[in-house]
Amino acid sequence: MPGDDIISDLRSLGLHLNEAKAYKALVTLGQSTARAVADHSGVPRSKVYDVLYSLEDRGLVRRVLGSDPTEFQPYPPKDAIPYLIEKLQHSGSVVQTALENIEQERNTESRELVYTVEGQDQIKMEMRGIIGEAQREVFIATLNPAVLSAVRPALAEAKKRGLNIQLFTAGAKMEEWKEFTHYVEITNVEGIGPAGLIEQMSTVIEDVAIVDAGWNPTQMGIIIADNSESIGMFGTHSAQLKPWALVVRVPLIAILQRQVITAVLSQVQKFIAAMETSS
Repeated sequence: MPGDDIISDLRSLGLHLNEAKAYKALVTLGQSTARAVADHSGVPRSKVYDVLYSLEDRGLVRRVLGSDPTEFQPYPPKDAIPYLIEKLQHSGSVVQTALENIEQERNTESRELVYTVEGQDQIKMEMRGIIGEAQREVFIATLNPAVLSAVRPALAEAKKRGLNIQLFTAGAKMEEWKEFTHYVEITNVEGIGPAGLIEQMSTVIEDVAIVDAGWNPTQMGIIIADNSESIGMFGTHSAQLKPWALVVRVPLIAILQRQVITAVLSQVQKFIAAMETSS
């Protein structure tokens, strides 16, 4: 792993930038003086002692008694990193409980019935939330089940709760999605759908607003929970465009979405196949 990635990942575990640099330097050098750590890590000499004492307070390094000048010894990563993760999980759990208590103290809660989110992380949060709140069943439709990788823990938890989880796809090679068979019942809907609806959807899918704008039909999908709320996801071919999703919390609309989506999937698959053949 490149050095910058290590620093970034250490920061994601709660260390400040200079702390991450100093700990990595100590792991690289072994027992060292503050000056050696500063020279190797780029931490200013005027700050390096404060940084090393902070790492000592965190339980990641220790001072070597009797050394002159003072030397510092890092605790091994196999012990230090799990310790950081444990502290992060504990802090997250405490904060979550506190915020949930604050949330419950509100007299009323305004809930948006329809809204959009943009970006991979926001979409993942919404997907996990909808699956996590489901009580009876989760209906999923997508041409590319791999987009569900981000919500595998939520699917596993829903399966433990006894929910019926169905994945509808078109033209998928089942052997490519074996990992999802642990959580979902997969149905191939290729060729299913009323002819009139398919004809109409063919026109929509081939529209330049979709094809030329960079939207990627293979990255579209929908998750519907309990026939009451849904999230429709829309991917893109372009690095300049962020994926986005439409969240709907209107039961009637969720039911209509479920009825329409299987026919739509079959036509999208046929359109993609035709495009690949022509190219």
